[in-house]
Amino acid sequence: MDRLIQNSLIDLFAANDVGLVPDEDWLLTADDDGSDDGDYPAIRGIWHDGKDGGMGRLDVDIVLDEDRTIEESFGGIGAGKVGVRDALDTFARNDFHVVLAACWHVVNPKKLVVRELSAGSHRFTAYIGDFTLRGESDAPMEIPEDGLSALEAAIATAPLTEDIHWIRVFYGNVGDGKTQVEVLLDNEPWAAGHKAIASVDWPQHDRYYSLRNFIALVPAD
Repeated sequence: MDRLIQNSLIDLFAANDVGLVPDEDWLLTADDDGSDDGDYPAIRGIWHDGKDGGMGRLDVDIVLDEDRTIEESFGGIGAGKVGVRDALDTFARNDFHVVLAACWHVVNPKKLVVRELSAGSHRFTAYIGDFTLRGESDAPMEIPEDGLSALEAAIATAPLTEDIHWIRVFYGNVGDGKTQVEVLLDNEPWAAGHKAIASVDWPQHDRYYSLRNFIALVPAD
């Protein structure tokens, strides 16, 4: 699985003009001089098989520098390589263009929204990915207009430092009136973000669906 993951990531980044160099489990950013050396940012993916044929998990780590690492996980439906490819597809649709812009400075405006936001006295360029849907494929899904505005209001009062920050939003409609909400800021649970997302009037359906969103905040020049 490791080779499949590495090759898939190399191809995905290469299609967006970013070269990656293998270094054991990691893929380093290729130097501009064309040598085999690499540097930060670095990325790796680790696959965990599901229990008793259940959903597996792909962990993706992106090292920004010696002190900071983006940690993301993606479920994969299917056994073996099928599950790995499904999880890689979720990464490509949800996080990829956000981290590509924030960490590798390659911005595709067709794949994300770029906004200027403030948090306290700091100004940030926000790279905002699409809300991606899993489940309830038969029902059209409209994202509430206040979905992002509620989160932006929480960002405005967050005690952020003048560094890169990242936010991952997960909303699950269980189907029996219950919901699942998880909002992480820099890999850690974020109470204000959770409150903001939980306050939104998300669509209710009888069957399960989930929405996922990824945002990166980069200090503005």
